[in-house]
Amino acid sequence: MAIVGRANVGKSTLLNALLGQKLSIVSAKPHTTRHRLLGVLNGSDFQAALIDTPGFLRKGRDQLDAAMARQLSGALGDAHAVVLAAEPRYPGDVERALIDQIASVDVPALLVLTKTDTIAKQKLLPVMARYAETHPFAEIVPVSALERDGLIPLAEAIGAHLPEQDALFPPEMLTDRTTRFLVGELVREKIFEHYAHEVPYDTAVEVVTFEEREREAPDYIRAVVYVDTPSQKRLLIGKGGGALKEVGVLARPEIEALTGRPAFLELWVKVNTRWRRKAGFIQRTL
Repeated sequence: MAIVGRANVGKSTLLNALLGQKLSIVSAKPHTTRHRLLGVLNGSDFQAALIDTPGFLRKGRDQLDAAMARQLSGALGDAHAVVLAAEPRYPGDVERALIDQIASVDVPALLVLTKTDTIAKQKLLPVMARYAETHPFAEIVPVSALERDGLIPLAEAIGAHLPEQDALFPPEMLTDRTTRFLVGELVREKIFEHYAHEVPYDTAVEVVTFEEREREAPDYIRAVVYVDTPSQKRLLIGKGGGALKEVGVLARPEIEALTGRPAFLELWVKVNTRWRRKAGFIQRTL
């Protein structure tokens, strides 16, 4: 089941809330998610493969944007059902474009109105009615992921609209992504949190070394942060390396929570000019 929506609508927060643990990175900046990310939700009588997707992009400016758009369209094409995540306001051009895409794949669609803690309940009904006019949604579910309100009805709705088949994944499986990949995402999340303006969008993270040590020795992790220009490299490192050190300080506890082991994290910054236009590099880091 693909989760789609405009950028910064709360798709990743919704996925994490449904799973009951953090899988997809989140930030206040739009287009944090760059790829499809599978999260396996096991209910009492169903298993759902939930796919977090990048935010909708009408026009891409480079190879990275094009790759993100392909991730979204590919998830829609592969899904047996779709969740359209939208803020509790009347549908705009982005939502209407996504509804057109959903209609073209002809699968059951749920509408999830996110961030309902930000709107009075009496204002929610007209929004739901307007959406009901745009598409025959199987169900419309208001949710506040931050307050964990509406998650049980949403999980039940997801289970009710899945095709009947054998479970695809073992019950203990959370995702098909590697720990190495998830560690790189956590580092990228902290870059989005720690730096302002456009710098996070011109960064990519690759974990080049991940050594699991024996006994009490911390795992050794070496990650390279790629930037577009030398000036961005200087900004990312900061005076005396202080800014980059802070990224590591922020990321390490979450990495240790993910792996269940102590970790030694080493971060390096390299310039890869115009990397957002290099398809091969993008494919390697997505």
